[in-house]
Amino acid sequence: MKFDLDEDINIDLTPLIDVIFMLLIFFIMTTTFSKPVLDIVLPASDTSEAADKKYSELIIVVDGGGKIFYGETEIDAQALTALLREKPDELLNLHMDEKAPFESFVSIVDIAKKERGGRFVISTKSEEKK
Repeated sequence: MKFDLDEDINIDLTPLIDVIFMLLIFFIMTTTFSKPVLDIVLPASDTSEAADKKYSELIIVVDGGGKIFYGETEIDAQALTALLREKPDELLNLHMDEKAPFESFVSIVDIAKKERGGRFVISTKSEEKK
């Protein structure tokens, strides 16, 4: 067996490049779809004003865990709907914790839209002056 050292040895890199591009596309696509849901923190308002007390208010509080409270009792979405139907003349005043899940805010807004035509107030804490 005789080897010719003057002969050029060619390695075809095309399949290797194809595999690298396919892996790159795979990792780009899988990392794009695995992003977590955004956490939304509702900020304090620097233009908040004290409300006039000429309306009787129906105060609904949502805590950091997304639980809905009327007074000291915890209620669910169906009880909130019934409460809004019982007291149609009272102003719905919504107190949201800034750590509350956004989906609980959306569900309450949907109920208020159905029962009150979207008329409600969102209470915020005033931003502390420096």
